[in-house]
Amino acid sequence: MTTLGKALLALFANVEIHGRERLPKKGPVLLAGNHAAILEVVMLAAYTPGIVEFLGTGDIPFDRNYAFIVKAYDLIPVNRGNLDRQALNTAVNILDQGGILGIFPEGGIWDAGQMQAQLGASWLSYRAQAPIIPIGFGGIVDGLQQAIKLKRPKLVMNVGDPIPPVSLEPGEASLKAVLEHSSIRLLDQIRSLVPQSEAQIKHTKLNEVFSLEVQIHSARSGTPVILPEGMQIKHGSAYARLLFYPVILDILVRNLRLPIQAIKDVQDRNALEPLMAAWSAILDYLEVNPGFFTYRFGVEEGLAVEKALKELRHLALWAQEMGFSISVIPYHRYLDQQTGEEVLEKGGRFPHSMHSRRFR
Repeated sequence: MTTLGKALLALFANVEIHGRERLPKKGPVLLAGNHAAILEVVMLAAYTPGIVEFLGTGDIPFDRNYAFIVKAYDLIPVNRGNLDRQALNTAVNILDQGGILGIFPEGGIWDAGQMQAQLGASWLSYRAQAPIIPIGFGGIVDGLQQAIKLKRPKLVMNVGDPIPPVSLEPGEASLKAVLEHSSIRLLDQIRSLVPQSEAQIKHTKLNEVFSLEVQIHSARSGTPVILPEGMQIKHGSAYARLLFYPVILDILVRNLRLPIQAIKDVQDRNALEPLMAAWSAILDYLEVNPGFFTYRFGVEEGLAVEKALKELRHLALWAQEMGFSISVIPYHRYLDQQTGEEVLEKGGRFPHSMHSRRFR
């Protein structure tokens, strides 16, 4: 697999590696990099002299386009957002045996370059007393698509100096505080190694505010209807945030195959069954994987998404019984750091999979 990956990268891309001599032949060591697509995984596996074991997605099915590659190489599946002791113990065992572990501290790609560091890499370093080598990748976004089109994209891999194992020194407040500090510092070092021309590392959206406008109208006359007490949407901002995260929506549609296309266009909608079915499909999935949104948005905001879905479904059921139409319009307001202008987006941002007939 690694030989094949190296050959394909040489053929379809222009790969530039700095600090290659720091890539290990054996461990125990963690290789930690930024994450925007699958190419970082391929590059780590192909160019590291030793065999890299990866911690990867175990809470959702892989994209069918490359699931066969994952299955062939194998990885340690992690049920992200939920306590997965088996995965953590497996990772520690690999390090204890002198193995090399590949991990991406951002924990996902739904907001690449602007996500908070997860504690996993630091905890594993502390538990196995293994150093961490930070790595910054560049050219990853759209790199695979360009390679498929034979445009030979430039892919960059900057390997940093090893970071000593995380330790709890006498007098330090708590292990959690040490892990949080170490995780933030690790992610800062990784991002410092990413080529500065990469747009994904720039925090371009400041003072983000999400809001949801919900309107009920008489289906016959179009007259606005005042929402009665108990029908108010109290957690609408969390639902609006979801509608502006196309990567997460793509996971729900393409990976999980949930029938949620109805949430894409909800303005003066009279046929409410598809809409309620879409919200119910997401809520049913949360029964199986309760950590899906809390892992991606944080505990408070993730739970608020679930509450908003229940509130909206309850409202839609009432509107259907009363013969009313419903409009649900999300807004995203932020300050563009590059231009200094305030931006207002309306209606959500949806992935291609929500427009494709293939997933309907």
